[in-house]
Amino acid sequence: MAGYRALSGQGKVSLMTSRLAIICLLFCLLAGACCGCGKQVAGDGQTTGIRVNLDDKLLQYFISSHPGREVLVCARADLNNDGTEDLAVIFQESKEKNLMLVVLDIAGEYRCTNEVPAPVSNQLIQFRDIDQKPPLEFIVQGAKGANVGFAIFRVDGDKLEDLFGEGMKDCC
Repeated sequence: MAGYRALSGQGKVSLMTSRLAIICLLFCLLAGACCGCGKQVAGDGQTTGIRVNLDDKLLQYFISSHPGREVLVCARADLNNDGTEDLAVIFQESKEKNLMLVVLDIAGEYRCTNEVPAPVSNQLIQFRDIDQKPPLEFIVQGAKGANVGFAIFRVDGDKLEDLFGEGMKDCC
């Protein structure tokens, strides 16, 4: 508890609130993973998969820049806080390996972030403002066989950052 003594009263409350929010979020994610619900849910509660029109410009950019890759799940949200929606995409790299990236719409110019490993099955994308400040974070959850995992991501510039996760090594 010595670390808390150095904080002001408001700093303690903010730190405790942040920790409590993360613990509650993790509990909800793990409870959802254990239930085995086959639906994939985006932040607005709608069932997802490919939640954009097939003629969506961001999706078409991904398809043209990644020929032969099957899009498994994708969903739109403003992930870099520039006022335009971007596209989070989970796609199949091989039979046993999936990857994820975000197609950014930066003033009408499209750019892909770095690729990161993604779950092999039961992929789920949820958009959440976890830390109550921009940019918007998103949670990816899924499985590989009996192994389940999740990770929280944020876009920083044109880089996709893994902020926190549990079990992703076993399900990607």
